[in-house]
Amino acid sequence: MKFNRREVLAYLGTGAAALAAPMAARAQSWPSKPIKLVIGYSTGGSTDATARLVGRQLEQRLGQPMVFEYKPGAGASMGAEFVAKSVADGYTIGLTDTGPMAVVPHLRKLAYDPLKDFTPLSYVCATGLAVLVHPSVPANNIKELIALAKADPEKYNYASSGVGSVHHLAGELFKSQAGVKMAHVPYRGAGPALTDLVGGQIPVMFATIGPSLQMIAAGKVKALGVTSAKRSKALPDVPTVAEQGLAGYEAVLWFSMVGPANLPAPISARLQKELQASLVDPELIRELEKLGNDDIGPRTPQEVSALVKSEMEKWGRVIKDAHITVDS
Repeated sequence: MKFNRREVLAYLGTGAAALAAPMAARAQSWPSKPIKLVIGYSTGGSTDATARLVGRQLEQRLGQPMVFEYKPGAGASMGAEFVAKSVADGYTIGLTDTGPMAVVPHLRKLAYDPLKDFTPLSYVCATGLAVLVHPSVPANNIKELIALAKADPEKYNYASSGVGSVHHLAGELFKSQAGVKMAHVPYRGAGPALTDLVGGQIPVMFATIGPSLQMIAAGKVKALGVTSAKRSKALPDVPTVAEQGLAGYEAVLWFSMVGPANLPAPISARLQKELQASLVDPELIRELEKLGNDDIGPRTPQEVSALVKSEMEKWGRVIKDAHITVDS
């Protein structure tokens, strides 16, 4: 039995349409069940709190519950990998950040490509870090800290939440721009590092603002500067590092919402629409600011992709120049 070319093409076209029809129907009826929101950290941290605030808004707007799933490990890359490998049906999305998207790819081999294996949905917010010192350190601003570090390089070591964390890289960028030598002391998480800073076992720390606020307010640590380009609303009286002489210095932990690659256009558009509406909600903005977040608001998928690319280039240079490896 022979078929001419036109019959074959018609047959293939009919088959493709038959396969596409159920997918289109599912996209139109989405969401019809709970949506999984993946977080690359353990419960109870500032990332978890940020995810829950945004997730609560999405629940109200989408009419389906958000199920929070925690995939900690490997600098939050385990969570990002889980999202990247999920079925692109709109029922698995993730809150990701600078670490797994722009830092970890330079430190270890990953099973995902930050620029190819995700559907960017929206930017969410960012948090700068605070440059903290123990009260015994005789410095009340960044210039004085730099002077101390230059005078006694072996004394003013700095702590971070771990090798390859944004906190670690913020410290390395600071050293590079300030022209100082400060040994890095990595901890297994920010909590133990902050505890040792308060106890005087370590003199300096680059720490996420939110979890540090109580210690700063109680006078248990001093905040000499913030690493964002603008002052944090949570610490309005603390000047930026850039204001204090290191022009152009900026190190922030930013968050974005993503889905797996090839998310159906109707689902992607709906998620983008609801995230855009959520992230201009005054109540949500107030709650996110209480956690130490700033720069809150939506951005287009194209803007998110451009941010990931530029941040990968920036932190890649810092990692290369500082010779950072997972064993550093």
